[in-house]
Amino acid sequence: MSQSKVIAIDTAKINEVTISAYVSMAYDALREILEAVCIDKGCKVTSHQCIGELLKIICKDFKYLEFDRMRYIRNSINYYGKEIEFEQGKELIQKILNLRLRIKETELS
Repeated sequence: MSQSKVIAIDTAKINEVTISAYVSMAYDALREILEAVCIDKGCKVTSHQCIGELLKIICKDFKYLEFDRMRYIRNSINYYGKEIEFEQGKELIQKILNLRLRIKETELS
């Protein structure tokens, strides 16, 4: 499912109206990979903080605050109906998908 979401993002016509939905979708694609890594390592996914701690171990230059910002923005979109500015959203999608790819290449190869 994670890859399907990435394909949807890559082929979408993202604009000022749809950017928030695609930021949320990108984060969900990242989270699905992270949960797969947790399961593969025998860990139970209980919170964003647990996933962050695992990332500190598997990613040498992992920045927890940046990861937490991704979660915060995604939750603001999903739970509070917040919208994100277009340029900020494009930048965030790229960061999320880059982190997803890095984790996938490192852990699921």
